[in-house]
Amino acid sequence: MTMKVIQILPRLEGGGVERGTLEVANYLVDHNVDSIVVSQGGRLVSQLLDEGSTHLLMRVGDKSIQSLRSIHRLRRLFQELKPDIVHPRSRLPAWLAYLANKGVPEKFRPRFLTSVHGLHSVSRYSSIVGKGELVEAVSMTARRYVETNYKEVDTNKIRVIHRGIDPSVFYLGYRPSREWIETFESNLCQKGRPTIMLPGRVSRLKGHKFFLDVVKTLYDKGTKVNALIVGDPEKRNTGYMSALQAEVEKSDQLRQSVKFLPHRSDLRDIMAFCDLVVNFSNKPESFGRVVLESLSLGTPVVGFDYGGVGELLTSLYPQGKVAPNQLEQTVNTIQACLDSQTEIASHDFHLDSMCRKTLAFYEEASQ
Repeated sequence: MTMKVIQILPRLEGGGVERGTLEVANYLVDHNVDSIVVSQGGRLVSQLLDEGSTHLLMRVGDKSIQSLRSIHRLRRLFQELKPDIVHPRSRLPAWLAYLANKGVPEKFRPRFLTSVHGLHSVSRYSSIVGKGELVEAVSMTARRYVETNYKEVDTNKIRVIHRGIDPSVFYLGYRPSREWIETFESNLCQKGRPTIMLPGRVSRLKGHKFFLDVVKTLYDKGTKVNALIVGDPEKRNTGYMSALQAEVEKSDQLRQSVKFLPHRSDLRDIMAFCDLVVNFSNKPESFGRVVLESLSLGTPVVGFDYGGVGELLTSLYPQGKVAPNQLEQTVNTIQACLDSQTEIASHDFHLDSMCRKTLAFYEEASQ
């Protein structure tokens, strides 16, 4: 009998969790597993459908009373589709699915699994990440987060499944086409300067203000760079985006250095083109997917030495580690990385390994 898996997440827009969901869904389809994804929709839905999964639109991402109505809808869905596995990948969908599953007769109840994708504030709300019959941790950092903060969780049920990249897409030596480079260079602040980038959704957690301070200090020290901020603001952060743009406009150094780019489908090309990528998240992250992608392309990364980013840099590019929010050290490290040709270590954080381990995770739970 074909295994049936339902993954649930708030939206399918373009973040690391969303992309990982699509990668797993595609792998499941290729291995004759019935793949279903429940979300509130987004730009990645068409790709999900093209790759053979089913998408069900449901309000599972908004922290409002309206989302509670989805508990009944999910329960009915579980009873009708009879999935083997229900795997929510975010806290609110996890609570909705957990409560829905409780109402399914035990004989027909699917296995409920959870994932630790983020190092959330420790609370009863966040404790849902440890309530799965098995718990996926996306890094050793994520595993330690559960072990440290949720003592009630049986550590024997935690499975570490590192995020992975496709080595046929992200590999040393990849370069964008000449036409792409010419077009991209024509839009930079100034050709001939090193280019550094901070990618990701524009939110207060991603350290954009610190990035601007770094760029300004580099400029004052004689290192003029093209500084790219690549990503769309979250809806609740449009005011923050405006404040960043205003700060750039009032500074001669920043105005000559910084460009804001919206969400791009050619992020791999930009990462490969850049001389350096940075990660200045204000809080530790559980993994740091863009960090891994950049390093896999041979592009150095400078990031704060904590969480999953620190874990990756320790393994692959330790010279890129800096103490959080230490401006002088960060500027000096960036200058050193731009001036050196230090080799980036190889790794086995590959997509196929991630997907194989995820399928084994589902098979273990369904036995």
